[in-house]
Amino acid sequence: MRNMRILQVNTRHFYAGGDSTYAFNLADVLRSRGHQVAFFGMQDERNLPDPNADLFVPYVDFRGLNRRKSVVGGAQVLSRVIYSRDARRRFGQMLDRFQPEAVHLQNIHAHITPSVIFEARKRGLPVVWTLHDYKLACPNSHFLIDTTQQVCERCGKHSYYQAVLHRCKKGSLLASGMAALEAYAHRVMRVRGQVDFLLAPSAFLQRKLLERGFSPRQVLHVPHFLREDMFAEATGKNQGYLLFAGRLTTIKGIHSLLESVGRTPEVKLVLAGQIDETLEPELSRLMPPNAEYVGLKHGEELHALLRGAMAMVVPSICYENQPFSILEAFAVGKPVIACNLGGMTELVQDRERGILVPPGDVAALAKAMRWMVAHPIEAEGMGRAALAYARQTHTIDVHYTRLMEIYRHARARRSGGGS
Repeated sequence: MRNMRILQVNTRHFYAGGDSTYAFNLADVLRSRGHQVAFFGMQDERNLPDPNADLFVPYVDFRGLNRRKSVVGGAQVLSRVIYSRDARRRFGQMLDRFQPEAVHLQNIHAHITPSVIFEARKRGLPVVWTLHDYKLACPNSHFLIDTTQQVCERCGKHSYYQAVLHRCKKGSLLASGMAALEAYAHRVMRVRGQVDFLLAPSAFLQRKLLERGFSPRQVLHVPHFLREDMFAEATGKNQGYLLFAGRLTTIKGIHSLLESVGRTPEVKLVLAGQIDETLEPELSRLMPPNAEYVGLKHGEELHALLRGAMAMVVPSICYENQPFSILEAFAVGKPVIACNLGGMTELVQDRERGILVPPGDVAALAKAMRWMVAHPIEAEGMGRAALAYARQTHTIDVHYTRLMEIYRHARARRSGGGS
């Protein structure tokens, strides 16, 4: 396929999760193969420099607006999350400036909104969308009731009112109502029908969308990839600690993790990541003496932590999609202890590439960590299996070939040359 001009659309133009990690890595890969790539995102003081930052949508402090819990604040939020005329206008200017041949969406909900999809479609541009959460199937985006921390699929195909009945979002009637209204509005607007292909990193996400009536011709399973420089044999290089790398927040299982570590003094845990503001006041109280928080890390600093770890711990109590933290651990030959939920079960084959435990089960998690520390030879064997799996399934070449095929089919649809 000849070289293309590809516009990536992602809210966060800084390293802050799987969506931005994937977007930046993909841009590097596409550019290395001769394609031209530009970004459209949201203005933020944390953003990486970008020549098109003047067209990015203005920053909106949704947390601040939600804290006010007022009708006016709610109206302001709704006016932005459902459809943004300003975002569509700015996006149109970006299309005029860059003249892309394909639009690749990442995380666009709330700040950018699907309004940009309609502008791309108006101009006949092919649109593909890599899904980094479950927002198209769940108003709360992660199939979890925030207050009870229980997995929930009550909304089914279109029963979004369930989000209001159970106050699934932050325990707030207002926030849950807005999430449900957003879901209904985007259904009425036929947002998903404006996209050529929806790319699901995990087969689990693909299955959840198909269960809710999405077309199997539209929803494609495309696993994430790892840069070649992330792969490394690390057997025998561990320094005896277990590593948690990710956002320190409730749905990531931080409470059960810290309690489990407190029960296993023979285990040393290192935590790296951004602390959620709701957890920060109590983190020092929860932190046992055999756990150490080292702050937010990425790039080589994070890679060094991975190489020195005995294993990674991913105790999320929600349906994860395809966590980069697990893939990054596999790439350096480290096994993973994870919960048997969602896409994590596809990656962490129990007792082959790590250990799976029930979500929120403190005793089971403590037992798994204790076993990992007590059986370093077996842990190394799991790590080798994990590395072999990652090299077979999550390499650049596999991903790039698949993505180029998808771009080609999407362009054929827009030009009338395919279905």
